[in-house]
Amino acid sequence: MPFKDPKQEKKYEAERYLKNKEKILQNKKEYYKRKTLTKKYGITPEDYDNMYNEQNGCCKICSMHQVNLKAALCVDHCHTTGKVRGLLCHKCNLLIGHAKDDSEILQNAIKYLNENT
Repeated sequence: MPFKDPKQEKKYEAERYLKNKEKILQNKKEYYKRKTLTKKYGITPEDYDNMYNEQNGCCKICSMHQVNLKAALCVDHCHTTGKVRGLLCHKCNLLIGHAKDDSEILQNAIKYLNENT
């Protein structure tokens, strides 16, 4: 719809956005999901959904269900090989990342916790 006045066009676009906000945000979310999953992890949204269903919608480490989380489950992958390992909640994904994917660091952390609680 062509507008002569840029202010009218801006007002129209703002109203259109407010009317269709849910749909627009959902479309952006789906586009981002498709683009990110394929480009970053080499998987399709269907692959993600399959992993989600296999894990019953829960984090593979802490078993927290998606409905109890603020964000979608993260795709966890090996930074060396790129292999996708599963879906984790944000906190567990950070835990693995901060441990640099090193199981020895995590075993040392478990030992430390067991000895100091």
